[in-house]
Amino acid sequence: MTLSEELRSGLSDRGACVVGYADLSGVPEESRWGYGYGIIIAVELTPCIISGIENGPTPEYYDEYLRVNTLLNSLGEYAEGLLKNKGFEALALTQKVVEIHPETKSTRLPHKTVATRAGIGWIGKNAMLITRERGSAIRLTSVLTNCPLEAGIPINGSRCGSCTVCRDSCPGGAITGREWNVEMERAELYDAFKCRKTARERSRRIGVDESLCGLCILKCPWTQRHLEKLQHKT
Repeated sequence: MTLSEELRSGLSDRGACVVGYADLSGVPEESRWGYGYGIIIAVELTPCIISGIENGPTPEYYDEYLRVNTLLNSLGEYAEGLLKNKGFEALALTQKVVEIHPETKSTRLPHKTVATRAGIGWIGKNAMLITRERGSAIRLTSVLTNCPLEAGIPINGSRCGSCTVCRDSCPGGAITGREWNVEMERAELYDAFKCRKTARERSRRIGVDESLCGLCILKCPWTQRHLEKLQHKT
């Protein structure tokens, strides 16, 4: 078993639904802490909870948000530890490490950047990662390393086409409706401040002082296909 296979197996056993590897050489070195490779780890959001946020975030959705974040931190730390035990350098981008810039509401290296470099999905018009298998009903974390992992083929462009469902559904009017490509700035896709302001207003209805909304996750046709497939299976 290669190290890439060992990592994927161990992370999957612990709750990851997708594990991918990225060559980050095309990303500015200062953004990636000087590391050359990245591991993207995805955890699936519970489908019945996502289906229940049509009219706004629910207490169950907030509990899911906390559960998944805790799991992602644990998975990142597991991968970091395994790589270090093998003699490599590694840095898990957990919530303790990642800082959100107050003026831009952006991070040094978004997890979704690692995800597109690993080829597991593209950036949707909602500025979130979208995968063919689960739409955007996932949450992400990433780990940086100097270990030469078996990198996937990067995705450099959107596969949303003419769809504007997320733009039309956004209660904050934060989404521009433009199609993503790897050269775009985030602000060309959506207004992070409008998004956070509206999401916080919606989450306060359930007594939560967080920026939670999730409507663009639910409304995305790729997410809907995923939910419909699961309904047919049951």
